[in-house]
Amino acid sequence: MGWMSFENQVKMYQKYLARQPVPAIYVASGNLTSIEMFAKKVAPTPVVDKFNLLSPEDTILLKSMTWDQQGQLDYLVLTRASLYLSMADSLFSVNIASSRRAATKIGTCGEFSEPAKDVTYDDGLSVVVGRNRHGAQHPSYFWP
Repeated sequence: MGWMSFENQVKMYQKYLARQPVPAIYVASGNLTSIEMFAKKVAPTPVVDKFNLLSPEDTILLKSMTWDQQGQLDYLVLTRASLYLSMADSLFSVNIASSRRAATKIGTCGEFSEPAKDVTYDDGLSVVVGRNRHGAQHPSYFWP
């Protein structure tokens, strides 16, 4: 099993948006074409990323940073989001869900059950969709 296709990812996000509408979606991606395509699919929900939330001066500064440095901004935003939805094959995403897990009633050591066949993890604050190829790549196995 590999990464979920763009279309399947969009379907998963649309499914969750139908259940729990949100005022906006923050997308952590460096692929502006994919962000634009995604925004069209989830309209009318606004889609934003790190570049269109910053002032022009801060955007120039951010673009001068390395990919990993830019990712730290995404990490800070996403760990504080009211709801976090991500893909199971992204270690970055699973790490964020794990960090967020520490703030739930489950905590870092609590038990939970697998919520659905197309969902790897759901603690009420974070949802990891899809199935990854690595059993150990699960939010419950990470230390925040």
